[in-house]
Amino acid sequence: MEKPLTTSFLFSCVLFSLCASSFAQTCKSYTGFSNNKVYSSCQDLPVLNSYIHWNYDQSTSKVEIAYRVTGTSSSRWISWALNPTGQGMLGAQALVAFQNISGGMRAYTSPVSSYSISTLTEGSLSFMVSNLSATFENNNEMFIFATLTLDSGMTKVNQVWQEGPLNGNNPISHTITSSSNNMKSIGTLNFLDATTKIPSGVLVSACPST
Repeated sequence: MEKPLTTSFLFSCVLFSLCASSFAQTCKSYTGFSNNKVYSSCQDLPVLNSYIHWNYDQSTSKVEIAYRVTGTSSSRWISWALNPTGQGMLGAQALVAFQNISGGMRAYTSPVSSYSISTLTEGSLSFMVSNLSATFENNNEMFIFATLTLDSGMTKVNQVWQEGPLNGNNPISHTITSSSNNMKSIGTLNFLDATTKIPSGVLVSACPST
């Protein structure tokens, strides 16, 4: 009887360790922003190792955001977007960032008008963006910082987040198979109640709640 109990105990320890590691990677536990800002709200996005942090000023309809991706590299691009007209990529108003071949960071805005990644080119968005910047830190974390000025009352929004490979200084297409996490990276963000809704079928956590 001792062997099954020992095996069960070891399995439980491994599961607990994995879950503890997962819980440690929550947005609320992160405080190391290089811009020295403190963000009052955040959400752990369920795929692509991504987190969104924000401060929303209801009197001005301005939102300061920090988008963070872990486990990435300098050979990949990242993007976070709001979509005022629908869900998904088409119509998304995107912030894009990557490290260029000279080692500097490029951050820019891109209105997505096609499903082709080749159209992820620089352009103005349907709302004002200021203080846009990006950093690549610790050789595995990439950040986008920006201030968005939204229409009054635009507090519940569709969001999209993505990442993919680079070809030199050009973003190229991410994985597009139906089972890939890139096809699951959509949700609804409420700036007022800090609630992110994820479409059904997307796994949020495999660990038991505590």
